[in-house]
Amino acid sequence: MISFLDLPVEIRVIIYAYLLNPNDYLSGYRQIENLITAHTDRSRGPSCADPRLYVERYTPSILLVNKQITSEALYVLHRIPLSLEGTPGTYLAMRQMDITEFISEELLQNIHYGILRLDTAHKHFVLPLLDIWGQRNNLKRLDVFRPRSTPIPRDHWKIVKSRVFSR
Repeated sequence: MISFLDLPVEIRVIIYAYLLNPNDYLSGYRQIENLITAHTDRSRGPSCADPRLYVERYTPSILLVNKQITSEALYVLHRIPLSLEGTPGTYLAMRQMDITEFISEELLQNIHYGILRLDTAHKHFVLPLLDIWGQRNNLKRLDVFRPRSTPIPRDHWKIVKSRVFSR
């Protein structure tokens, strides 16, 4: 009987790329946006009794098989383009959800190619993302897309002293 490791590495890489999709987290975005839209009574305002919305994160099974397969699969996973969008807000003016509620910091720090799509200027999404990348940056390429139609307030992106790093 032939084992998975008996397959040529080129075939295993194709299988890893098929099994691993770092952009699966976007379905979690859609779930939360649908829950907010369906179950929010905007007339009564936010309630502390409302359950905290979260998305269950998981580790793909292929990453749990053995060290060699994990190493090969992570190599592939970190090279798949990761498309990042601003996270959903939880309710009206309440805080925007953090990207790490959807994607682990370790994956964010190890990706090689990111695509940042900003429909509006989400500084509460971008600044924590930059902090995460600043810890251990393996990013080789970052494409940023933002529509020109939305004006940004002049002081929206003011640099905060605590975010300036000295080296």
